[in-house]
Amino acid sequence: MKLRSLALTHLLLLSASASASAITCRRRPAALLAANDAKERLGSWFSSRGALLSQVQAGGAAADPQRKQAGELMKKRGVANAEKAASLLRESLRRDPENAAIKLELADALNMVTRIKTNANSLVIEGTQDSPAFKKIWRTLGGEALPLALDARKAFPGSVKALSVYADAFMFSSSAKGIVKQALTGVGKKYVALAKELYAHPEWDGAVGCAFLGGFYAVAPWPIGSKGKAAKYLDEGARRAPTRRNLYYVGVVSYQAGDYRKAADHFQRAIATPVSREPSSTEADIADFLLERARRGLKAAQEAIAAEP
Repeated sequence: MKLRSLALTHLLLLSASASASAITCRRRPAALLAANDAKERLGSWFSSRGALLSQVQAGGAAADPQRKQAGELMKKRGVANAEKAASLLRESLRRDPENAAIKLELADALNMVTRIKTNANSLVIEGTQDSPAFKKIWRTLGGEALPLALDARKAFPGSVKALSVYADAFMFSSSAKGIVKQALTGVGKKYVALAKELYAHPEWDGAVGCAFLGGFYAVAPWPIGSKGKAAKYLDEGARRAPTRRNLYYVGVVSYQAGDYRKAADHFQRAIATPVSREPSSTEADIADFLLERARRGLKAAQEAIAAEP
């Protein structure tokens, strides 16, 4: 009788354990499904925000002939087209001053003008490009673009386009006070934060986040600057997207580090690489500058190699 009772107790315990396991197993998939559902919902939210921006821009441009004309001019690129687009969009914004999509388009046009006129504040093998003439452009056009881009960024937080336009406007505006000087302030920290956001989107503008981070660490003074970090990010950018800009940038930092053979190789590759035609690319705005500087860099690197003992 005692043995029978013990056996019964054992069976009951096994049954309870199996039931608990079954409940746990049922709960686990449910929890995983809930987590996956939340992840999908978040992804859908970001996608819908991006789609919303596209719909707002397309719909608004169709209703506003000046916006439509500005959009066509921006596709053609070139400083004259971008300046004309900016003028048209200023008029559109006067009629609809709270329209975030127009603010984004105007900031983008102003950035294009600034990018072309100041060589996108690109890296060069000797010093920086913050001349008085360029600082004036960054202060004027960058100062106009920045608040517009900030409003657009707030209105479209899931848009990589809005992030990129804001990052460019922020870079140009802050560079007006001196690139090296600003690197050691809170402005430098914010720049790095924006660059890291772009870094999370390597598909955008030829891994432009790598160019932002590498460029910053290449010119920032000690203790912020780091030639090692600059090379790391710029090498990564050239691997992810071997564009003329990215290859040229690797050539610049390699030359500055005294690795003239690597510099010559990347300058040669930059010269041979056609201009990127990816939809998000801004390389066309500085293509001629990059080509001329890559040729100059190649000549300097070859001369340095020839002078080696």
